[in-house]
Amino acid sequence: MDIITDQYENISINQLYSKLSIKQEELSQLEKKNELESIGPKDYIDTSITSKNYDVEDFTRVLEKFRNKDSEIRTHEQAHASIGHTTSPISYNYQEGPDGKMYAVGGSVRLDTSIPDEPTAAAFKLEMIQKAALGVTNLSSADGAIASQSNLNKILLELQGDEYGTK
Repeated sequence: MDIITDQYENISINQLYSKLSIKQEELSQLEKKNELESIGPKDYIDTSITSKNYDVEDFTRVLEKFRNKDSEIRTHEQAHASIGHTTSPISYNYQEGPDGKMYAVGGSVRLDTSIPDEPTAAAFKLEMIQKAALGVTNLSSADGAIASQSNLNKILLELQGDEYGTK
C-alpha cells in the first residue's frame, strides 16, 4: 500500500476516481474484446440448441420439393418457348426455400398470337400456337385454354374460307 500512497500522494480524491474509472473502462473493453474473439463466426447450425425445433429430415424433404418444383417449372416453360414464337423472355414467380435461395414456383411465356391476314399463314400460325400450348407433359389450365382458343380460331378461319369460296 505504501507504493500506491507514495505514487499518488499529491492527487485529489476526484482525480483518483477519474483515473480509476478510466482503468475500469479499459478493462471492460478488453473483456468484451476477449469474449468476441472466443465466440468467433459460426458457419454451421448448432443442432444442440435447435434440436427441439429443427428436423433434418423435414428440412431435406421440403428442400427437395422446392428443387423438384423449380426444375419442373423451368422445363415446362422452356418447352413452350422452344415450340412457339415468344414475344418476351420467360417470366418466373419465385419463393424463398428453407435454405434461403429463391426457387421458381410458377411461370409464363408470352407467345406471339398476332394472326396474319393471309388465311394460309394464319392457319399455320394458329397450328403453331396450339402445338406450343400442348407441347408439354403436364398441361396447366392456361395451356388447355390457349389450345382450345387456337383450335376454335382455326375452325372460324376455315368457315370464313368456305363462305367466300376460297377453299
